[in-house]
Amino acid sequence: MAEAHDEYGEYGEAGEPRTLRCGDVVLDESRWTVHRAGTPVDLSPTEFRLLAFLLRHQGSVLTRTQLLQDVWGLGYTGQSQIVETYVSYLRRKLDRLGPPLIHTRRGLGYMLHGPEAQRAGGPAADG
Repeated sequence: MAEAHDEYGEYGEAGEPRTLRCGDVVLDESRWTVHRAGTPVDLSPTEFRLLAFLLRHQGSVLTRTQLLQDVWGLGYTGQSQIVETYVSYLRRKLDRLGPPLIHTRRGLGYMLHGPEAQRAGGPAADG
């Protein structure tokens, strides 16, 4: 079966995205790899799942509850601050290779969008 392509990446036979992209970040779900500006980024399994969820919903504000349910699962009973911790880990690893992609919407949650969204009149920066 031929693969279809769209702005969010490549799709496999089941129609599920295998490659997710935002700006110069490429996440390959079939190989469990992430590259930013062509440089491999070493992520833990949780960081990988968090980035994949943010990429699937780029341009949308995602609440802490949404992230906890999807990335950590409905049965997670630990501290909800784990979201902030892992967003911080992702920012540290991704932002050293390019402009920030994960943006905080104070009181709402987090949004992932590429730098081109700023230039194109997309979501404005905080403040």
